[in-house]
Order: sequence, then C-alpha cells, then structure tokens
Amino acid sequence: MARKLLLVDFENVQQIDLTQLDEQFNVIIFAGAQQNRVPIELVASTQQLGNRVEWQRIEGNGDNALDFQIAYHLGRVTERDPNLRCIVLSKDKGFDPLLEHLRKSGLKCKRIGSMLELNPKTAATNDSNYKRVFELLRKSDKNRPRKRTTLSQHISAMFQKDIPQVEVDRIIDKLTAEKKVAIENGTVTYNF
Repeated sequence: MARKLLLVDFENVQQIDLTQLDEQFNVIIFAGAQQNRVPIELVASTQQLGNRVEWQRIEGNGDNALDFQIAYHLGRVTERDPNLRCIVLSKDKGFDPLLEHLRKSGLKCKRIGSMLELNPKTAATNDSNYKRVFELLRKSDKNRPRKRTTLSQHISAMFQKDIPQVEVDRIIDKLTAEKKVAIENGTVTYNF
C-alpha cells in the first residue's frame, strides 16, 4: 500500500479528526507562531498515532509564512519519496497551482478543505442537522446565501442560533465534501 502524508494548515483548519486515518498515514501539523491553544480532542487523537504525527511551529510571522513552510516541506518529502501520496488540509486555494504543477510532474498530491473529503462516507448518514440544512437550502433556491459568512449565519438562524459554530462549520464542510457547494474566495456556488 502507498504511504500517505497529511500536511495540516492548522492556522486555516482547526477541526481535525485524525481517528479515521489508516496506518498508511503520517501527519504533520503546522501551527502558526501566535497559535497557543490546541483542543484536547486533537491532542488525544494525535497521541493515538504515536510517532506517525509531528508538530511544526512556524517561528516567523508574515503573510503566508505557514503556507511557504508547508510548500517547502512538500517539496522536500516528494523529492525523497516520489511515490508518497501527499494531502494538504487547508481551505487556502493558494496551494492549488503548486499541487497542480506537482501532479503534472507525476506526483500524487491534492488539497482538501475538510477531513470529510478524505472519505465522505464516514460522515454520519443519520445526520439530522445536515439533512435539515440541505433540504431548506434546496427548497429556497432563489434566496440562498452567496457568501460563506452569510451561509454560516443563515444555518445558525435555521436553528434559532441554538447550535454551536463548530456544528455550523461541520455542516458547511460536509456540503463541500459532498460537492453540494463550492466555496471560492468566500463566494458560495450551489450544485443542486
């Protein structure tokens, strides 16, 4: 089986469930210089991976400092092992041109915006919140939110603001993973 490497842009994506990764995965989590908090659930899931997980703290500040660190690391690991499958977990589409170039060079790499994209089938099929949001959005095709922030607020309002933001983000991630919506530069496109 091919080895896989998950490179996590922790500045950009904090909802990370590593429990679904198989033993072929190694993980490197890149954290920004100013990031001082890590959810206990993430710490617990990384401990289960043992030496297959590594944390990299970026020392400098600046625009795209963490992104350049990921790109540098991606280049180094693919040079050493061209058969390695690399996955960048980030909502930052700025990685896409680099990853496309690497794919054209014969390397196996891609970007995902959510862990759900690794295996969308692992998401709960009995997800009533997700089903409710999908159905309401489907029925109101003329008045759908066009921006991600507005979509987030809209979903929260569907539940009278009675669900946590983490759940709202998970629903948006699932919509994206199932290709029901696409979000580019904050603009939402619906595919249903």
